[in-house]
Amino acid sequence: MDSFFSRNTIFSGLFFFFVLFALFVLRPFRNTIAADIGTADLTFYLFIIVFVMLLVNPIYSYVVSRINQRKVVTYIYGFFIFNLLIFLGFYVYFPELFFVKTIFYVWYNVFNFFIVAIFWALTVNSFDIEGGKKYFGLISAFGSIGAAGGGLIVNSYLYDKEELALVFTLISLCLAVFFASCVKRNGKEMQIKTKNYLEDSFEQFVHIKKNPIIRSFLLYTFVWTCLSTALWFFQLEIVNAYASTSEEKTKVFGQADQLVPLLTLFTQIFLTSVVLRSNIFGIRFVLTIYGILFLGSFLAISGHFSGYLLSNSGVVIFLILQGVMRPFEYGLNKPAREAVYTTLSQKEKYKSTVFIDTFTYRFGDATGGLLFNTLLTFGLVLYTAPLAVIPLALFLVGLGANISKNVSRSNS
Repeated sequence: MDSFFSRNTIFSGLFFFFVLFALFVLRPFRNTIAADIGTADLTFYLFIIVFVMLLVNPIYSYVVSRINQRKVVTYIYGFFIFNLLIFLGFYVYFPELFFVKTIFYVWYNVFNFFIVAIFWALTVNSFDIEGGKKYFGLISAFGSIGAAGGGLIVNSYLYDKEELALVFTLISLCLAVFFASCVKRNGKEMQIKTKNYLEDSFEQFVHIKKNPIIRSFLLYTFVWTCLSTALWFFQLEIVNAYASTSEEKTKVFGQADQLVPLLTLFTQIFLTSVVLRSNIFGIRFVLTIYGILFLGSFLAISGHFSGYLLSNSGVVIFLILQGVMRPFEYGLNKPAREAVYTTLSQKEKYKSTVFIDTFTYRFGDATGGLLFNTLLTFGLVLYTAPLAVIPLALFLVGLGANISKNVSRSNS
């Protein structure tokens, strides 16, 4: 394990640093596009993302089955680097085309989840469950520093320079590929040969059917992403009420993306390893408490729109919600889920878990947006609609407890 600390922990951390730096340089621009689209129309684009994921995920599974594990990052990241070069050309020569920006919004969401999912798929194959509990917090901390750097540079300099932001992202992804090549895998290389494309497309569903842990995580991921997107739509309403121009919105989102990684870094350094390895708290606590945090967030949103909580300071309540929910997700919930993933087989890690972290995540996003708009369509207003989502948050608490039971059974 010490050898993992000296080599894999550092190189995995640097790999994650440049992955999240790339994402967070572009993230404020993605969020500004979402705000400009508006919550009434944004659900349509989320379902487009689901459709794209449905098409892309079997292709990804097929490719992973036929290339050496060491080349997965090079091939997939190389594909996205090529995409970025195309977007750079459009932003240079057609900067005013909003249609290009909506395509970028869809693309970014696919890009975001694939490069993070592939990072974690490689990382969980380099550690056992105890190593995951011990070192995933530190590895995540590297990512938080990269994310903070991305948010800082956008908030201070790049908020109106989309083309330069794309250049920063290109360089960062190239460095991510380099450090990924330095990571030593735990065990044999994965090179899974299957008979045909159709078999590849449905093999991940076989894993989901057979493994109760994967089944539980699929439902858990769907519910928390649904809650997260519904909460995000309420936050977009707050930002749109505060900022009128795209540049102002980008700066607000940049402030959040500068603050959140620092809070996440604190969580990862001082809490992640302690909490996940604790006999008192542990993975069970993290997975179940998430629903309680969502419950509190929706109550805060209701209080804000009803005029009882920071009614005149929309950006403050936005930053508070961002500063609570996202550090918990990145600093505790995500490492807890990935620690559980280390107990799975290589096929399950690279196929079924990526399916959960990409398609299921996106479908939960779209459903959350649909839930938000449905509540408003049926006559609820912005201070009563959040209260209607609370039962779903309580359901998430039960799902987290159920996953913990399944993990305990599989380890016994």
